[in-house]
Amino acid sequence: MKYLSLLLLLLLTACGGGDSDPTEPQPQKEPHPPMKVADIKQTFSPNGVIIPTIQGQLGKISYQLAAGAPDDVLQISADKRNLTILNAGNTELIATDSGSEHYLPINTHFNITISKSPRQPLVTNDLSFAYQAGERHQANVDGALGDIEYELASAQSDQVVLIEPGGEFLIWGSGSVIIDVTDDGGRNYQADTQQFKITVETAQTEFAQFSDVINKPFLLGAKLLPIYSGTPTQSIHYALVDGANTDVIQIDEVSGEMLVVGAGDTLVEVLQDAPQYHKTVAPQQFKVQINQAENLALQATDVTTTYNEDALQTLAVTGAKGLLSFTLAEGANSGVIDIIDAEKGLFNSIGIGKTQVTVDDTGDKNFLAKTLSIEVEVTRINSDSLDGLDIQARFQANQTIQAQVIGNHGQLTYALADSSPTNVIAVNAATGEITVLKPGTAQVVVKDDGGDFWASQQQNFSVTIDKQVNNQLILSNTRVDYAENAVFNPIVLNNKGDVRFTVDNNGDAVLKQDPDTGIITIIGAGRGWLTALDSGDDYFAPATERFYVDVSPLYGTLSIASVRVAYFAARTLDIPISGSIGELEWQFKHGQSDVITINEAAQTFTINNAGSATYIVTDKGDAGHVSQKAEFNVVIDKAAENTELELSTTLLNTQFADGATLPSPTITGRGVGSEISYYSDLQTSHIASIDPVSGMLSINGAGLTKISVIEQSRNFERTVREFNVNIEKAKHPGLALEANILNVAFYPDRVVKAPAAINQFGKLSYELETVVSPELAELASNGEVTVHTYPKSRENNYFGIVVTDDGGQNYQSSSATYKLFISEIEAGLGEEASVDFNGTDLQIVSPVENAANEVSYFTAFGARGELTNQPSDEHSGGYSTMVAQVCKDPINMKDCTLVTLRLQKTSRCSDGSQVAFPISSKTIYTCPGLSQPISSEVTVSLNKEDAFNTWFTEPGRYQTSSPIVLVHFAKPYRSGGVIEAGDIQSRAWWLINLELTNP
Repeated sequence: MKYLSLLLLLLLTACGGGDSDPTEPQPQKEPHPPMKVADIKQTFSPNGVIIPTIQGQLGKISYQLAAGAPDDVLQISADKRNLTILNAGNTELIATDSGSEHYLPINTHFNITISKSPRQPLVTNDLSFAYQAGERHQANVDGALGDIEYELASAQSDQVVLIEPGGEFLIWGSGSVIIDVTDDGGRNYQADTQQFKITVETAQTEFAQFSDVINKPFLLGAKLLPIYSGTPTQSIHYALVDGANTDVIQIDEVSGEMLVVGAGDTLVEVLQDAPQYHKTVAPQQFKVQINQAENLALQATDVTTTYNEDALQTLAVTGAKGLLSFTLAEGANSGVIDIIDAEKGLFNSIGIGKTQVTVDDTGDKNFLAKTLSIEVEVTRINSDSLDGLDIQARFQANQTIQAQVIGNHGQLTYALADSSPTNVIAVNAATGEITVLKPGTAQVVVKDDGGDFWASQQQNFSVTIDKQVNNQLILSNTRVDYAENAVFNPIVLNNKGDVRFTVDNNGDAVLKQDPDTGIITIIGAGRGWLTALDSGDDYFAPATERFYVDVSPLYGTLSIASVRVAYFAARTLDIPISGSIGELEWQFKHGQSDVITINEAAQTFTINNAGSATYIVTDKGDAGHVSQKAEFNVVIDKAAENTELELSTTLLNTQFADGATLPSPTITGRGVGSEISYYSDLQTSHIASIDPVSGMLSINGAGLTKISVIEQSRNFERTVREFNVNIEKAKHPGLALEANILNVAFYPDRVVKAPAAINQFGKLSYELETVVSPELAELASNGEVTVHTYPKSRENNYFGIVVTDDGGQNYQSSSATYKLFISEIEAGLGEEASVDFNGTDLQIVSPVENAANEVSYFTAFGARGELTNQPSDEHSGGYSTMVAQVCKDPINMKDCTLVTLRLQKTSRCSDGSQVAFPISSKTIYTCPGLSQPISSEVTVSLNKEDAFNTWFTEPGRYQTSSPIVLVHFAKPYRSGGVIEAGDIQSRAWWLINLELTNP
């Protein structure tokens, strides 16, 4: 709409006349508005994605490292548009916006901090040994992510073991000590310190006493060892107690090593076999307890989205272990989003701003419940709909003009552009009312704050104030008495600048002008013409006026020059009279008596109206002169235009409504007895038409049109004012269809018309909801669906079709959806025949004629089977097979089995020979001598050697629940060699019912 408005304005300007430069330079791109990229703080996750939040984006964003910034924190994709986490750390990036058609590129710096990620705790095992001086062992832990260091815990005895930082220790004495093991987490994970106990028992222990293994964190695949005191017997056996939880650990029967597979509690039984001649060792049980782990994989990404009340969006959460629930955080802003589905995280936007959403994961048997917080920010909608129309007017003192702005979404503010002169106009920041100061051109910036939901926008428009026409310049025609070489000084009134005079027609032997000084002298009697040029000033354009001087002889008589000037209300002028001697008398002769009023004493007249009048003046003379009469003619021309005529506004803005009307702006400053008429542009009559007398607008459609207001009066020439009418498209009331569900029985190449649309205003377009193979069905541009074959067993038997009305000229677009269900074929819909197949070869002869060298083929489907090609066997030329389902009770689908049929196409030649091949083959076959086959037939047969055909295990009658459909496809053709226009299509089809009896 923005560019349409500008184009219309340019066209109107071109039609208005005046010189223009066809090579006017194209406008340069403007500096990019400020762009801000928020600094990012995020926790390390392998190959995690970084999505910066950008304000003020206009084009495509690309990224690069700032100079000297670490390059091992993030990986920038090859197209420089995506960011992936490599390691924890800090770095600095530069974001570059490519700009747009109207704005230059811009770049800005922002920082990214990747903090170390939380991690699962180390899994340790308590160790127990029988004392054996100097024996060395190695401690181990599970779940390490960095460098490991072992040391005695605080206040522990150093007389039990000597342990090295690497975990190797030497048995030094007996007793128990606590060992601290620390994992620094490496670069990307937080450090963790855990403890485990080393027990060195005295050597006299005869068998081991086992203790519970409890409070161990869940880490899938971690290994645990039994905890015991004493020395186990040489033969020992570990197993889970009967009935114990088998989802916690897997245990090695010999070593007792336990592999963690889940969280929970379980019991282990230990059997120690005593040596010969020793007392039997009683079985022991110990408890294994694996605590649920914290779900560190749960991740949720903050969301920044543009406001759209109709769009549903999903909060992205990964790594959930249980059921998720989404709620607004306590105290969070409830006016930003509305959570539609608390389990799926579906929400829509209801306002602008930021809010917090709490995500709760219930966890599962291995992981604890966890809660995260997501920040959701809804930003304003970007728009470039704002448009300000350029304004051009002629200067008038104390003149005000209303800005013409369309396409705003919120409150408008106005200001002069920084580069604009400040002495041409003043603009009201709130209302856009423009006060004219002097002629010139100024630029105004109009800003739209966007209202509740739209981003702010701004546009510039120009205001051009033309200089006034000096209608008050007075250069009166003059009569003087002849005086040789007397200097003539014209009398000039109301000039606005310097006045320069030139003598016309070389002075007509009456006047002479010095070419150097410009002085005018009288050289003879008669009438001489002169032209005056007023150079004007800042407020008035240069003006030219032509006048004459009558030089009377010394014996001259009473004389009055005629006067012809343009109308100017209440203007007073001198009467150009000379040669009077005595008292003067004035008498109206003819014409219009209300044109002027004469002041006899001052010898002046005042203009009342446009028109013409003639007066007779009589000089009574004196005792020495006779009475004289002269005729005074006055013509007052209409003024160029009524400068006081104004419209209350030059822009009417409304939304389309069928049959709506709109009054024209109020008119002020009309001339006396004037008549007003209205005219609209015929080329835009489809948008609005206007009553030429009342000015009432009839709304016909959406768009922008211009209306001319014309005043005709006695004192002014035809005066024209114009205003624009902008009609926005109306919201579509909603496209509806006569039927949302169609159900038709299938037959080959069946054409189904789309349901009629209700509330259609524009052109309809049709689109399938999902991709459909063109071999199955095709959708035409007019909504007709041509169904070629019945859907296969694993395909849907319906199509979803979206119908969209583009709204035409006056309404926004709207869509509706309907479903087309395809039922199985029924008899009596146009088939050639319905035949039965009982296992004996069945020949079906096609009546279809086919042109020479044109492709023709068959296909078959239905009976819950699909067609495949098979290599040549005993059937010469090959064949196609179809596996179909047959049942003893086809209605209730009971006692069903499969049967394989062979289908072969045979083309008969005029010499009696035949050519055979699979029915689905599209190869062009010819008879001997390259002649065309005279007919085609399909043979349906059953061979007991084919798959599934050993089903005759018990007697009975087997039938199909639905028939097999055999279709012959070929181009349209008529006898005599005439090929009709059209693609390959179904020319004939047959229904084959299987009735197989096993005696």
